Amino acid sequence: MKIKYLKIKNWFLVTLMGAMGFSSCHCSKELAEPQPENPPVQDHGQIRLMYGVPSMNFMIRGQVKDSDGRPVRDIRVNMLERGMEVADGELQGDPENVQRYLENTAVRTDDEGRFTIQNSGLPQQQVRLLVRDVDGMENGQFRNQVVDMKVEAGDVDRSDASGMYQGTYNKEVKIKLENK
Repeated sequence: MKIKYLKIKNWFLVTLMGAMGFSSCHCSKELAEPQPENPPVQDHGQIRLMYGVPSMNFMIRGQVKDSDGRPVRDIRVNMLERGMEVADGELQGDPENVQRYLENTAVRTDDEGRFTIQNSGLPQQQVRLLVRDVDGMENGQFRNQVVDMKVEAGDVDRSDASGMYQGTYNKEVKIKLENK
């Protein structure tokens, strides 16, 4: 009997909380004037509540060169996720997971040392790239390097931003590698 009572009580509470959660996002206050579909950022007439997670696309293009200014091919470049730690040019964490991440997210430089990273995720204030030489002596030996790039307003294209989508971060970067 007690178990049946608890199940009914839990069902009632979950139903009540669900109804309250969805109804609390409804704004019944009318605005003085009609608003455009995508209001400008300065609009303070109505607070819009949304469920979801903000997202942003990232488009990072770059070129990797050696200390003499020559392009370097077959360099691996990874865009690091928020909170990933790097020490001495190596990504920290469980070795198996680190290896899998580096293999699955790396892009390689072409014969001209160029690369393009396309990614999407949470908006960030800073983007970190891990640049690694993994081919041994084939094109020279270079130190691994972390490149930090600040996300500035001028680098974000907000022309197609709406709701939780914040736009696209576009950045061109030049990377100069140091010899080992």
